[in-house]
Amino acid sequence: MSAIVLFQPKFILRKVIEGREDPITGEPGSPTITEIAGRGLVQEPLWSSEKEVGSTSVKDERLILFCPTHIPITDIEICAADEFVDDRGRVWQCITDGHERGIPGKKPEYIATRVRRAKGKR
Repeated sequence: MSAIVLFQPKFILRKVIEGREDPITGEPGSPTITEIAGRGLVQEPLWSSEKEVGSTSVKDERLILFCPTHIPITDIEICAADEFVDDRGRVWQCITDGHERGIPGKKPEYIATRVRRAKGKR
């Protein structure tokens, strides 16, 4: 049995690809966004005594487990500039690079990354 049977459909990874530098002006080009469909799971954080608190609230930090639908996991690299849209339409900003996960000794089944809610992007 695999852990990904618990993952929900309709997750989207929005992969931000930096634009190429203009050879004449040296200015960076505008970034492009590639959407990758998959299944995912938003996990609650493990609370500790160290919480990041803002002026109005505690930061909503979680862990997303993601398995792409049509692309091998080894072909995807998640970085802190990327974001996810979950099955309820909430947007999550990656705050760490993704790490391949699965049963030791076997090929990876999913990618895990820490995220924060991007409430203004819903």
